[in-house]
Amino acid sequence: MSGMQFCDYQGDANKDNNLRRQGSFRKLLPLNTNGDSQLSMSVKMIDRPTVSQTNKEYAIYLQEYNILSEYNMLCTQDLKGIYVIPSAQNSLLWFGVQFVRQGIYQGGIFRFNIMLPQNFPDGGCPRVTFQTPVFHPLIDPESGELCTTWSFPEWRKSNRIWQLVQFITKVLTKVDIKMNSINQEAFNLLENNFEAFRDRVKKCVRESLNKVYDPPPVDDPHYITFSPYVGELYDSIKQEIYQSKDEEENKALGLSWVQPGSLQPFSKPEVR
Repeated sequence: MSGMQFCDYQGDANKDNNLRRQGSFRKLLPLNTNGDSQLSMSVKMIDRPTVSQTNKEYAIYLQEYNILSEYNMLCTQDLKGIYVIPSAQNSLLWFGVQFVRQGIYQGGIFRFNIMLPQNFPDGGCPRVTFQTPVFHPLIDPESGELCTTWSFPEWRKSNRIWQLVQFITKVLTKVDIKMNSINQEAFNLLENNFEAFRDRVKKCVRESLNKVYDPPPVDDPHYITFSPYVGELYDSIKQEIYQSKDEEENKALGLSWVQPGSLQPFSKPEVR
């Protein structure tokens, strides 16, 4: 797999290459903004300050540091089966892939995009749009857009993007009949004919697997791609991994304070 998952940015931000990015994240804050140091400005990003009229020239820098702060917070969350990374060309666009591990959509691999508002962190809830068709009451069958108001009726400044990513996993793991329906057909089948609903879901799961290796629709180095398993390349590495694990399991750990053949603690060989 090319691309990057959550933990790729979980290092010390001061290390050499951990936070080096292509594109706009390589910009740095000016040396001074009304007496604030670069460090104090970046720390304030977590609180999402309102930029005054006199500081409009710094808005773009503040926004990008804010986005980077959001991504760093996302990296610290223990979210399972999902990959997300901002675009290298547009920090407001994030690429994602959800591997569903349980529930009725189990086995599906669904691609989605997250689009942040132009005036982020203001501007309301980021939009989530699935590129892989998903038959789901909360997902528009035409546009693929996920209805986020079920969990975020109002996007507040205290909300975080990692919570939105968590919501994506939740709606594909557990389908709630009380959800506000966007796909009326999916909702009707879920409520009145669960067997037919499950058949439609299984169909979209199979279709998602057929699209895993499709070429990227955009020319972006951060777009998450996958390649088929090639035995000639990976079998030897796989064997080494399993072999080293077996050796570690059979290896005695620590020191024994019991003489072989004895059950007495701190025993020692008999002296003759």
